[in-house]
Amino acid sequence: MLAAAHDELARWGLERFDIPTMCARHKIDEAVVTRYWGEGRNLALDALLYWSDDVLASPDTGSLRSDLRALAAAVARQVNGELGRSLLRAMVVDDRAAFADGTRMEFWMRRFGAIRAVFERADARGEIREGVDLIAAMQMVLAPINVRALYTADPIEPQYSETIADLAWHAIAQR
Repeated sequence: MLAAAHDELARWGLERFDIPTMCARHKIDEAVVTRYWGEGRNLALDALLYWSDDVLASPDTGSLRSDLRALAAAVARQVNGELGRSLLRAMVVDDRAAFADGTRMEFWMRRFGAIRAVFERADARGEIREGVDLIAAMQMVLAPINVRALYTADPIEPQYSETIADLAWHAIAQR
């Protein structure tokens, strides 16, 4: 089911994700999908969260700088594949989307919630300067990689990910 949902999201995005169409195309019993997920929003969200599982497992290397590098590398690996790029693009929707009710924001907040541990551990170790907004710090790592993946077909090179992680580290690290 998740593979079929990934395919539909990659093909049509959230704007046109539709359970009956997905079931017809992938020869899946619609009643089974509805029984487990209820509405399409739930299946779409589960598919997107499943796709991002490798990033949701926050790195724990013992230092903020190496955790940020590992996080940036994981995000780059995720969006470097065709499915990753397509699913990332599926998350860029407007109010006409089938799920304009917050599905996109729920996905990002759950993703941030899981990644937040990197920053909380670093803060507990005294590695983050006082007053840093943790959501903004996470966005400093995630946003440049995701934006580059959205607007170019070029792979996200390891050096680029490392540079982004180092820039974020310099901005938030305790001196």
